[in-house]
Amino acid sequence: MKKKLLTTISIIISLYSINVKAQSVFNETDIDSYISQRSVEVYLEADFTGTPYKDKMFKNGTILKNGVPLAKNIGLRYNASKDLFEVKKSSVLKDDQAKVLKSSSDLAIIIGNENYVFLAPNENNTTQGYFLMYYKGDKTSLYKKIKKEYIPEQKAYTSLASDIAANYKEKQILYLYTSEGLLIELPGSKSKRLKAFGDKSKEVKLFVKENKINLNKEAGLLEVIKYYNTL
Repeated sequence: MKKKLLTTISIIISLYSINVKAQSVFNETDIDSYISQRSVEVYLEADFTGTPYKDKMFKNGTILKNGVPLAKNIGLRYNASKDLFEVKKSSVLKDDQAKVLKSSSDLAIIIGNENYVFLAPNENNTTQGYFLMYYKGDKTSLYKKIKKEYIPEQKAYTSLASDIAANYKEKQILYLYTSEGLLIELPGSKSKRLKAFGDKSKEVKLFVKENKINLNKEAGLLEVIKYYNTL
């Protein structure tokens, strides 16, 4: 009886071990090859308003390589001004001890419910950088680019006016990303957004009209893209 029990336990442990190995192809040290020795830039916040980051605080996230977790619960922060990710392997490190994550199209970054991908230039697309994957479809996906532009201080021209402090201005740009790797910027106007759907723009226009969809709102745009993927 004891022999059978020990055999059963041994089998369970073996199966568990195999399952754990299957879930993680990479070793913990594999992430090191993607962390550069480049130190992050230190900003003096007293010199400007706003922030160069998507979020000021580092947040725990997951770095995936080709869809498989490469590092979990690792400190990450997106510098939207420089279009790069800063990374801390340990929570005990200070923010200025973080390093820059090497940009690679092999990697995806998940922070909470946000999924970032890095697009490298290809024959269909000359744009590169990190994009927030807002929706993924079979034919076409919706990507968002978050930019932070530095606006220098503006001195007052007269004694009646006040100086305008330097600041970081945020801009968000929406893109369609096709399965062929084509990145199409979505303009602000409804008519120009309809044209972005190419030879299916007439069908999309009819769908928008019949369903009274506001194409200038992200919720409406998502509804249209989901429909477009069925055509």
